[in-house]
Amino acid sequence: MAGSDAVETTQDRPEETSTGTGPPSGASGAEPESPRRVGMGRVAVLVAAVAFLAAAVGWAIGSRGADPLNAADVGFMQDMSLHHEQAVQMSLLLLDKEDVDIELRRYAQEIVVSQRFDQGVFNATLDRFGHPSGTGPTVMEWMGHGMKPDEMPGLASDEQMAQLRQARGEDAAALWIALMSEHHIGGMQMAAAAVERGQDRTVVNIARGNQTVQADEVLELSRYRQRNDLPIPDGFDDPVTDSMVQARVEQMRGG
Repeated sequence: MAGSDAVETTQDRPEETSTGTGPPSGASGAEPESPRRVGMGRVAVLVAAVAFLAAAVGWAIGSRGADPLNAADVGFMQDMSLHHEQAVQMSLLLLDKEDVDIELRRYAQEIVVSQRFDQGVFNATLDRFGHPSGTGPTVMEWMGHGMKPDEMPGLASDEQMAQLRQARGEDAAALWIALMSEHHIGGMQMAAAAVERGQDRTVVNIARGNQTVQADEVLELSRYRQRNDLPIPDGFDDPVTDSMVQARVEQMRGG
């Protein structure tokens, strides 16, 4: 999803159909695979392919000679990689549940793959120019206000992650949407700062793409929640009212 506004979403993709290579329906001894097993297997294959592609892209970005990165470029890639990691973990928690709607599972799969891709590009680019890929005890200093890693905007608390781990069915779906939407809005704040402060054109374009894609995903998840009559859990605001999400709505309207 990084660096591009043209992102295939679940709504754009035709329904998958069987290839007919397995046993016929009703065959003796044939047991259908659970959505959890199929989803996790598909994600594992996609992540492996994406990791290879991301490393190749990162190397291509890093084959330009002298280090083109300023402190904001480096800090953004280091911090956003860490930020992405929780989004991946939240999505894997959802995919590990048997009783989650297939459409929402596909959203979670897309997030795992796209954010692993970003992480691969970030890590390969940082390594190519001799920068560490990990963060230190303080993050976001490049934005002018350093903080501890677990204080980054949009991160779910340990308690919220435990609640997601224990939740089932529609409760899990509603909580995951709320947590992921807040997570995306926090990531959009970081991406906007990288667009403003970054120096390297490619990194700035990736940040701009992150900002757009995450706003679009907040809107898609909100539409899913409304279609399925899911509540916004107590303690969460409607993410669509966020100013950055509203700016994306106006942009799509041509405003």
